[in-house]
Amino acid sequence: MLTVEREGGGRRLVVQNREMVQRFAEKEYPAGLDAAREADEAERLPASDAALHFRDAKRGSAGGEVVLFRGRPGVKITRNGTPVPIGELTQSAGVGAALLGSDTTLTVDLAADRSLAIVENQEAFLRFEELGTAAELACFAGGRLSGQVLEWLGSLERASGQIIHCPDYDPVGLSEFQRLRDACGDAVQLFWPDELEPMIKTYGKAALYRDSAELLDRLSGSSHPEVQKLLALLKRHGQGLEQEVLLRVD
Repeated sequence: MLTVEREGGGRRLVVQNREMVQRFAEKEYPAGLDAAREADEAERLPASDAALHFRDAKRGSAGGEVVLFRGRPGVKITRNGTPVPIGELTQSAGVGAALLGSDTTLTVDLAADRSLAIVENQEAFLRFEELGTAAELACFAGGRLSGQVLEWLGSLERASGQIIHCPDYDPVGLSEFQRLRDACGDAVQLFWPDELEPMIKTYGKAALYRDSAELLDRLSGSSHPEVQKLLALLKRHGQGLEQEVLLRVD
């Protein structure tokens, strides 16, 4: 189909079967090669364009990220200058939400007496009031936080300890805590429930520790005392703990 031939001091690509190349281009780039080249060079490619040009929406972006919140009565956030009554939406609809994009201004009232919980798993998020944190507002992490949400959290004005990270107590959860610390600094603290070690010992799961053991070496170099403290517990028992246990153990 294609061959490489010498030409002067260099080389050139020669089409041997133009019809075959044309069929290949039509198969791989249904909207045309020139349009695909322009789309590939775009700084932000919408998922719809990626599907059109490359048959692969994942090569593009959805254009924004839906961030879910739950809040206690009276709690609000502000999106592009407009208040969003998260507390009221939590009571009436179960959750509140905001679309976070590259040009979105999303602010949270983190006054001295308020804090924001980042909750890893869905049931714990939907019942975050039962986790025992001091937070008035919770944000759903859905497992691993995206780079866009991390960037947003890092841009918030906040004081030390005002972002409470509520993960699974395993190497993956600790890795997420470290990512949050890297983005937000001292504003982030790890939620440490009472009797955590007995819960790890009684309800822990070896696979949570074993399946992500490759993260341990990276985490062992952390300078944060809470990371080192939890690492010691995980290594001592060889188990991790899913955060949903906190909803059932008094």
